[in-house]
Amino acid sequence: MKTILIFNGSPRNNGNTSILCDTLSQSIKNHNGKTEIYAVNSMNIHPCRACDVCMKNKDGMCVQQDDMIPLYGKILDASGIVFAAPIYWFNYSAQLKLVIDRFYALFGKHGNALKGKAMAGILVYGGSNEQNSGANNAINALKMMFSYLGGVCREIVHGTAMDLGEVVKNKGFIEKVQQLGKSIMQSI
Repeated sequence: MKTILIFNGSPRNNGNTSILCDTLSQSIKNHNGKTEIYAVNSMNIHPCRACDVCMKNKDGMCVQQDDMIPLYGKILDASGIVFAAPIYWFNYSAQLKLVIDRFYALFGKHGNALKGKAMAGILVYGGSNEQNSGANNAINALKMMFSYLGGVCREIVHGTAMDLGEVVKNKGFIEKVQQLGKSIMQSI
């Protein structure tokens, strides 16, 4: 069974991003996939130190001993990876950025370990559109990261929901996330 990892970069438990991650997970399961959701705010993940040891050591992994270490093997084994976050201050959350920066180790000594993996994003914002919320910055950053890592960008879905739980009222957004799950599973 194909496994898709979902990184929930929201600092809120049970917020809009969590609802969207659960929606995506259910859609992937409905299309014969398996998911693992990681609420990164609850994890002990250190920032990248830019020490470049990951580029030199024999296993090509980061030397920091934190909650990213057991994730590296799962990331390498996964068929796809989804990054989900709210937009705060015109980009994705700091919690998601911690995880993304640590993906640097996967581009190390042994070449690009993520080449060809399905990658996608889910972004939720309080503004009325991607321009005035800053989501366009996050969309571009994710697309550039996917390209750099050699991933295949399936889609970056985004929409508006400000108050806690409000996303359930945005039926179009929920449907886009459900379709994303189907699209990911059809592509792998």
